[in-house]
Amino acid sequence: MDQLRVRAPLYAAGVATAAAFSTLFTGGALPVFLGAALVALLAGSSGRFRFLLMLPAAALYALVSVYGRLPLSPGGWRSLASRVGRNAYEAVGTMYAETPPYEEPTAGLLIILVPVAVVLVALATSATLYEGSPVPSMAVLGLTIGLVSTVNQEAGIGPYFALFLASCVAILLLTPSGEAGTGISGAGGGRLGPIGGLLAGVIVVGLVLALPSTPLAGAAIRPALIDWTQIGTGTTSRLAVEADVGNYLNAGRENELLRVRSEEPLLWRGGTLDYFDGARWSSRVRPGEDDGREVAQGVETRIVEQRFEVLNAETEAVFGGYRMASVSLPDAEQRPDGSWVSDETLSGGSRYRVLSLVPQPTERQLEEAGIDYPAAVRERFLQLPRGLPGEVEDTAGKIREDYSLEDATPYEKARAIERYLLYDGGFAYNLDVDYGRADRALEEFLGDGREGFCVQFATSMTLLSRELGVPSRLVYGARTGEEVGPDEYVVRGENMHTWVEIYFPEVGWYPFDPTPGFGVPSVMEANAPGPTGASGTASPGAPVPPDVDRGAGRADEPEPDGRVPLQEPADAAGRGLGVWATTGVLLPILLTLALLTGGTPLLKRALAARTTPEALYRDLTGRLEDVSWPLASNGYGADDRTLTPTERLVGAAKDRGLEVEPFGVFARIYSEHLYSAAPETKIVEPYEDALREFRKVPRWRRFLGAINPTSVAVSLKRRLAKRAQWARLRRRLRG
Repeated sequence: MDQLRVRAPLYAAGVATAAAFSTLFTGGALPVFLGAALVALLAGSSGRFRFLLMLPAAALYALVSVYGRLPLSPGGWRSLASRVGRNAYEAVGTMYAETPPYEEPTAGLLIILVPVAVVLVALATSATLYEGSPVPSMAVLGLTIGLVSTVNQEAGIGPYFALFLASCVAILLLTPSGEAGTGISGAGGGRLGPIGGLLAGVIVVGLVLALPSTPLAGAAIRPALIDWTQIGTGTTSRLAVEADVGNYLNAGRENELLRVRSEEPLLWRGGTLDYFDGARWSSRVRPGEDDGREVAQGVETRIVEQRFEVLNAETEAVFGGYRMASVSLPDAEQRPDGSWVSDETLSGGSRYRVLSLVPQPTERQLEEAGIDYPAAVRERFLQLPRGLPGEVEDTAGKIREDYSLEDATPYEKARAIERYLLYDGGFAYNLDVDYGRADRALEEFLGDGREGFCVQFATSMTLLSRELGVPSRLVYGARTGEEVGPDEYVVRGENMHTWVEIYFPEVGWYPFDPTPGFGVPSVMEANAPGPTGASGTASPGAPVPPDVDRGAGRADEPEPDGRVPLQEPADAAGRGLGVWATTGVLLPILLTLALLTGGTPLLKRALAARTTPEALYRDLTGRLEDVSWPLASNGYGADDRTLTPTERLVGAAKDRGLEVEPFGVFARIYSEHLYSAAPETKIVEPYEDALREFRKVPRWRRFLGAINPTSVAVSLKRRLAKRAQWARLRRRLRG
């Protein structure tokens, strides 16, 4: 065959697949994965040694590309192994909590992804070059690109997919037939031809393009659910646009999380989220950063003391009314966004006091605050992701036009957005909304959906404010809860909530709640109240959520000890998986598919390569058995000991619609070998004649037979049985 014409597009497809992994990072990873492609292509093209080289080459290249020169001493290897373990553990946490693309190619992420890229490309290369299996090889590579594209939300994948597509079609058109003795010979048949190549290419490309739209992909790109125990601990916290707080509304609604004694009902603030990547929020608060003045000088404040008791919950976040001036916990510290965090986990029975200075700015102060924003505030709180849905800009334009905001102050813009979401935009409060894919939730909510709960409303107001040039941030925490006594409230899972804070230069941060039927408690906006009906009383026609007196949110089901860790909701499995949780399922499936399409034929070839009469007989019976699937074999199984070799081969050949004479000749010579020690060389030519007849089996059935491991399993079973028999015999002789 013309090796060059096949190898050129094959290698291009391999390079495209490995390089596609680099799109999981914002930069710096392409050279590493190009090197992985080179290693994979060399290993997959190394003839009889390829299967021995694949895994060691993948492991060694990963270590060298990530850590540089390898150690020479046993102690150095132990240290390296420990380092790899730590990095991989950290990478698993990163893949669970964060969404690609990652900011930098860390050692842990590379040590996991590089070997995967090498093995997949090497197996596909081997299967195409030596087993004549271009279709499954291209399917594995194409699905790999599709999976990376799905996880990465199709960012930057275009050039690699285009290269793969062109290479795929070329390979399917140019790959010639296998030759006798290749193990899978004929599984690919002769040249696929223009029509066959085009059809196979359409199928492979269709699978790749359809993958991002499948329900499994929808689950794969849903973000990991919020981990409440990590909020405010300095690690990245996630709040999905479509999930998280909403997940507290079905499971454990009545679980009591906090008991609060306060002379005033407030929103119990937990922390803020300032960075939006298009699908979810995260907190990028770091010690020493400038979040703008929380409360400016000259703004009146009201002192409110609260006493908190943690009930069935665990968290490091210190909840309290904004702005918390002091906390009684000795190991708690204040963060730049005005939230507090405890070094020790607060669990059932923990108690603390909070002294809050609740801002009381007037409408005039808010109106005259101006737009002299600090540079840090502009950079962080006007941030909008690339590829933001057009619905955000369109909605902002509609609000600007409908409310005549061309010369409006930031305060007027904020109130206009709030009113639009509360009353004028036709939005409805709905706890059961499910937008399926987190990266499309926003456009559906602002588009035709117009239903949601606090997360959608607060996210929309935050982004619309930024679109109109008003700095904003998302706030998570809890509503006041149920009043169970004078100045005493119980916060349940259903009270978890999100709202918005807007920055005003001469005032500080001020709260807004755009969720219909809720609103900011009156004491928090005493001198500058929200739109009519925003403080808990909806205007006529505005949808009112159930249990409005208790707020919105929900908690997990109790654990065996009765506690409710404020982590992933109990129904997380039904609502969606983390990015890499699902990827962790898909990658093994792809690897298994690659091993079946490449490994099974290789093993069959190895078993037949010895050209002993027994090996050739097992190869023919195995082929006939394997191509019978999924049809019945009518009793001519390769493991049926009641049949003679002639009965088994002739019966199986007849059963498959083949000419029985070549198989009968081979069976006769094989039987002579068994009973009269005939020369082994006499059996090779009849074997090749039978093999040529076998190739009359339809091409698609030969392919299924080539990757069907039934005959290999039968052979393994027979070998194990013989070993067990010899072991029993040796024990008897010794006894």
